[in-house]
Formats: sequence, C-alpha cells, structure tokens
Amino acid sequence: MGSYILRRILISIPMLLVITIIAFLLLQLAPGDPISAYSPPEAPLPPEQREALERQLGLNEPIWTRYFYWLKEALQGNLGPRSRNFAPVGEAIMSRLGPTLLLMVSALAIGIGLGLVLGVISALKKYSILDMVLTVFAFLGVSFPAYLGGLLGLYIFALTLGWAPAGGMSTAGAAGGGFVDVTRHLILPASIIALNYVASTMRYTRSAMLEVLDQDYIRTARAKGLKENAIVVGHALKNALMPIITIIGSYIPNLLGGAVFIESIFGWPGMGRLFVDAVEARHYPMVMGLILILAILILVVNLLTDVAYAMVDPRVRYD
Repeated sequence: MGSYILRRILISIPMLLVITIIAFLLLQLAPGDPISAYSPPEAPLPPEQREALERQLGLNEPIWTRYFYWLKEALQGNLGPRSRNFAPVGEAIMSRLGPTLLLMVSALAIGIGLGLVLGVISALKKYSILDMVLTVFAFLGVSFPAYLGGLLGLYIFALTLGWAPAGGMSTAGAAGGGFVDVTRHLILPASIIALNYVASTMRYTRSAMLEVLDQDYIRTARAKGLKENAIVVGHALKNALMPIITIIGSYIPNLLGGAVFIESIFGWPGMGRLFVDAVEARHYPMVMGLILILAILILVVNLLTDVAYAMVDPRVRYD
C-alpha cells in the first residue's frame, strides 16, 4: 500500500502542473484587465503608475515567463499579493479554507449518512409505498440544482419561517460565534448542498443492497438464525459499500461547485465566495491560488477513495 500511495503522489505532480498551465492560459485569454483589481473603478490609475505596476507584477513579460515566475513563487509558498491592500494571497485563502471545509464535510456527512440509511430502508422495503416515495424523492433530489435550492431554502426557512439565520457564519456582534451559534448558521446551507448527495447515495445504496441481498451467503446467514440487523449491517451493507465508495469519491468536485453558489447565497465566508469575488475583480493571483488549493484537495480525496477500497474489501491489494 505504501508504494502505491507513493506512486500516486508522484503521478499527481505532473497532473497539478497541467491543471495550473491550463488555468493560467485561460485566465490570460479571459476578457478584462488584471490591473483593475488594484484600483477602484471610480479612480483608475494614471498611465505611469499602471506601467510601474505592470513591471512590478511582471505583466509586461511573455506569458510563459509569467507562468514560470508564478510557479517558482508558488513552490516557495508565495501565491502572490492580494488586491489593493497587497495582503498575501496564501493568508487570504487559508483564512477561508476552514469555513469551506466545515461546510463541505458537514454536507458530505449528512448526504452519505442519511443516504445510506434511506437506501438500506428502501432496499429492505422494496416495491412498497415507502420505497416508491423514497424513489421519487431521489429523482427530485438528483435533478434539483444547488443554486435553486439555496434560493428557495433561504426564502422559505430563513426569511419566511425564521427557522434558520439568513446568512453568515455567526450572529453579528457575537465574538467568534460559538459552537451552537455556528451550528445554527451551518445547518441550512449544509443541508441544501447535501440534498443532491442524499438522493444519489440512496439510489446507489438501494441498487447495491438489492444485489447483495439476493446472494447465497445472505440466505445462508438467515438459515443459520442470525439476527436481521446483523445480516443487514455486518454482511449485506459491508459488501455493498464498494460501488458506493466510488460514487462518494466523485462527489468532491461537484461539492466544490455547489459550495460556490451556496456560499455566495448565504454569505458564508469560505473559498467559494472568495473565488467569485476574485473572478469578478480579475484578481488572477487569487484565482490561481484557489485553483491550486482546490486541485490538491480533489487529488487527495481521490487517493483516499482508492485507499478506502482496500480497507472495505480485503481482496483489494494495490501492492
């Protein structure tokens, strides 16, 4: 397993390079002026200051020279200055990484946990009214876009019913919030993001469980008199997890995309909202830094997904 993990890490390095090259080229082709990120629209910089800033940031150099300069600085931990106040990009991203991970992990836990439970129930009650209701819910949940769910959730549960805060990560005026306060602000956006993953996990769990429950070893376990709970959890669900793990590993890129919309709608101070602000401001160092961090997160999650195969199924050996 150790040699496999090392090989995957070495393979990930050129993949990261390709991702950053493509992102850098696309940013250079995008319309807009990166210098505008360093001055307000109502007070543009004089021509001589613009030229000085271009030389300072290396914008007067050829595109490949600029890329290799960015890559050299990134390898040293310097992702560039932030706009206007020239605060480091790395510090700005790290300050937003925690809230985004909290939102993503919470949404993923809700989606996987609730999806597994509902999927097992649907499989055990196949072709019943409950199964049909859960199937309809699954199709609706899969087809429901995150931005629409965010707008409807904000209007219904926050503005109309008042069951949840309308936005932010903590109550205004509260010093750092607190566990209960942050949880109140977290439940609604995390649940909206998780809706799609509850539905997806439930569908795949139901399908995998139905296939496993028809196997001979399940009938043998029942013939031996084992309790139904032990059969379902210890035998059926454990062997049905392999295809489910594959689907869970594919959730992460979509989860990041959904977080961009939800963080913007709910004013959640995470990387998704920072990404939107950076694109609108044409702040390329911030966009490149965010793309790099998100690409690393996705590659790490894919590696952990493959490692989880061997933990769930002892027959899988990568060495």
